[in-house]
Amino acid sequence: NQLILDLRGNPGGYLESAVDMASWFLPAGKTIVIEDFGGKKPEELYRSRGYDSFDETLSMVILIDSGSASASEILAGALREHKIATLVGDTTYGKGSVQELVDVTADSFLKVTIATWLTPERVSISEKGIEPDIKVGITLENLARGEDPQMEKALEIVKK
Repeated sequence: NQLILDLRGNPGGYLESAVDMASWFLPAGKTIVIEDFGGKKPEELYRSRGYDSFDETLSMVILIDSGSASASEILAGALREHKIATLVGDTTYGKGSVQELVDVTADSFLKVTIATWLTPERVSISEKGIEPDIKVGITLENLARGEDPQMEKALEIVKK
C-alpha cells in the first residue's frame, strides 16, 4: 500500500477533523495531540479512535509547506511521530494555538489564545512549526516548468 497525502497549502480546519483523519492510521488510544493550557487547567489529550484501516505494509508520505497550518500540522505531526508517515517539503506555518472569542461590546470581540497544541512527543506546533523529515524546496521556476520536486521525492519514497 502506497499513499501520498498532500497537505501543502492546507490551512487546517477543525481539531475534530484532524483526530478523525489520524484515527484511520493509528491504533485506538494513541495520542494525536495534546492541548496545553499553560497550567491553568489540566492538559487535554486527544486520542485515536482506531479505525484500523491500514496495516504495517503502508508506505506513506505527507507533503507539507509553509501553507500547512493548524489541523494539518496536528495530523502530520502525529503520523510522523507514530512512525506512520515521512514528511517531505518545507517547514509548516506554526499555527498551534487554541483560540476563543470573547465579547467586548455588542459590536466587537477579542480573540484570546487559551491553549497551545503539542505533538504526541510534546513538541509545540506554535514555536517553529513542523519540520519535514526530508526538506525539499520548490521554486517559481519549477512551477513554471510544470515540475514538482516535492511530489517527485514523495513518489520515490513510497515506492521503496
